[in-house]
Amino acid sequence: MKKKIKRLFLKDNGSVSIYAIIIILPIFMLNALLIDTLRILSAERQIDSAMETALRSTMSHFSSDLAGVGLFAYGGEDAGTDFTTYMNNQFYSSSELSGTQNLSRPTITNATASFDTSRNLVDYNVFRHQIVESMKYQAPVQMGTDLFDLLTNNNISVEDVEKAEELVENYEEILDLMKKRNAEIDKAIEQLTPYNKLIKEDIASEVIGTKVTSDEETIPEGIKTFQQLVFYLDRYQELKEKKDNEEELTSDEEKEITNYEDGVKEKPYKSVIDMEIYHTDIPKHLVGSNRDANNPASGSAKDYNDQINELMGDSESLEELEEFTLNDDFFTDILDNEDQIYENIRFDKSLEDSPEHGNLGSFSVGQLFLAFYVAIEDDNKELADAIIQSIDNKLGNLKKGQVKKIEDQMQKYDNVKKALENVDIKAEEEKADESFGSLWAELNKYNDIKNQISGDNQLYAELDSIVAEYNGVTGQGGDDEEPSRLQFIKDAFERFKEFVEFMQGFPTSVRNELYINEYIMANYGSTETYELYEPQSYAFSTKKAQYITYGYNVAGMNYFMFLKDIALILFVGNLLGQGIQGGFAGPLGFLKALAGALATTAKDMSDLTSKPYELRWNPFKAFGGGYVNLSMPMFLRIIMAMKSTSEPYNDEKLRRLQAVITRETDVRLDTSPSYIEGNVEGRIKLWFIPQLAEVLPGKVEGNYYIFNSRKVYSY
Repeated sequence: MKKKIKRLFLKDNGSVSIYAIIIILPIFMLNALLIDTLRILSAERQIDSAMETALRSTMSHFSSDLAGVGLFAYGGEDAGTDFTTYMNNQFYSSSELSGTQNLSRPTITNATASFDTSRNLVDYNVFRHQIVESMKYQAPVQMGTDLFDLLTNNNISVEDVEKAEELVENYEEILDLMKKRNAEIDKAIEQLTPYNKLIKEDIASEVIGTKVTSDEETIPEGIKTFQQLVFYLDRYQELKEKKDNEEELTSDEEKEITNYEDGVKEKPYKSVIDMEIYHTDIPKHLVGSNRDANNPASGSAKDYNDQINELMGDSESLEELEEFTLNDDFFTDILDNEDQIYENIRFDKSLEDSPEHGNLGSFSVGQLFLAFYVAIEDDNKELADAIIQSIDNKLGNLKKGQVKKIEDQMQKYDNVKKALENVDIKAEEEKADESFGSLWAELNKYNDIKNQISGDNQLYAELDSIVAEYNGVTGQGGDDEEPSRLQFIKDAFERFKEFVEFMQGFPTSVRNELYINEYIMANYGSTETYELYEPQSYAFSTKKAQYITYGYNVAGMNYFMFLKDIALILFVGNLLGQGIQGGFAGPLGFLKALAGALATTAKDMSDLTSKPYELRWNPFKAFGGGYVNLSMPMFLRIIMAMKSTSEPYNDEKLRRLQAVITRETDVRLDTSPSYIEGNVEGRIKLWFIPQLAEVLPGKVEGNYYIFNSRKVYSY
């Protein structure tokens, strides 16, 4: 036995077979693993392909209402059941593989499908993606050649517009500030005129009076002036002495005493007290209550004048306005000299020193008035005469000095004011105001007919409600109040700059938003009518795109704001078309250009809102551009694109678009999924050694390799 065993291991017979087994066995195991691996890979591909087909088939049950406006979302009853059915049909009853032998066909043990509820059409990214994909080929065709011509047929830049804007706004602001400045100066002059007249005439005529030359010594009724009181002082003292001595006086003599005493009581100098009012009000209008010309109060003439000088700067294009400006000397001369007049005239109820012949010059005129009555009471006729003479001297000096300086400045101002208000300038300004009024009246026909479309308000409330549910910004009331001419100009240039920026940025900066805008135009665009006096022009039914663009929730407001934006753009284009970048020939040239641009804009608006609702326009004539044909839909495209440079606005626009889609299709977008996920569990029986398959990345259970596949699909 031992020999047999020894022979078995030590003899060479059979060694080749053992070596062969050692070599062949690994090869066999590798082949077995490769075969099962290929079967697994094939089964995985079958499952992936089947899942993709099943998902597509499931999602083919889309909402036909949404599909009508180019959007796709699941509209079936039960996506999970549909998906399972489609999966089973491919592997079993209805599949082409049914009844055939397939060496790698897997077994489906579980198939489910579910929607990602966060990826519905309310999601901005999903919504944008669907619209952009559907419009990337359609939009360029819809926009046509007119927009391309407009974008390429100009040499204007934002810098050109900004220069023109600065010039126009400066002119308008300066002229407006000059009016405000002049209005305050006029109020000051209303006070300065009687103030100066008091010095030049009133004190001399009403307080001092003329010398009495009558030979009649009887004291008459109504005396009151200083000269009268001095002249009749002797007669009064004579009568008073008789009375004091208890001499009998006649009734006429008693009347004379009364007449004189009434004259003393009259005190006509009290009118000088008005100077306190003048002294307060004159500076208030010129520089403010603080009387500081270096720091004028807001709304004072000096404040307006400083703003004018700041706007003027060193601009050569504003040189024509220099003749209408005032320098600081105008204000300081008036204030300083008014102060000096006040100090020389001011009324003081007290007299610290006793007036005498030698010191009268140290008293103000107001104090001398008091001193005069003291002299009268003391029967000091000589001192009273000296006081009158001192007052005359003071008034004479003030007239030659301070009053003249004030009046010289007033004359300069009068020349400036007359130059600004000459016949031609006033006529052109009236024409500009009339043109602006006519333009606004045309636009404001909306107010005449808005009650006829008030039923749309309920519709807008419904849209607001949908927008709010979609977590968006609801509408707003809007503003149809007439702006000032300056505000209209500011708004117009702001809108026109957006217009130019849009043209320079097309198409890369807002390409996707342009596609969305074209989607709005294609499905909910602006339709006729467009007449300013036609209620249907303002209705939601014909102006859905205007609502999506502007978002106002008041009947007719969206079309009104659309018309206003067009008018703003047309106005600046027409103003630039007059070649204003070189400056104006003073206020007259500016107002002519303004009136012309406003009148042309009113005519353009009339043409654009009348059939065939088109305008041949050249906003860039001054910059070498050519004419372009513009229609209402084209203007809406442009305005939508101008607004679409703002991300917050774009999101709000999409919310309003979603609200309109929901209302028009009666399909809720927040429950309309477009993103489905399929999960399939399957297995395939292994032919060879299961343990070998465990080296693969999947899961092995007994003799089966287990599949867990996940696949997503979106429209």
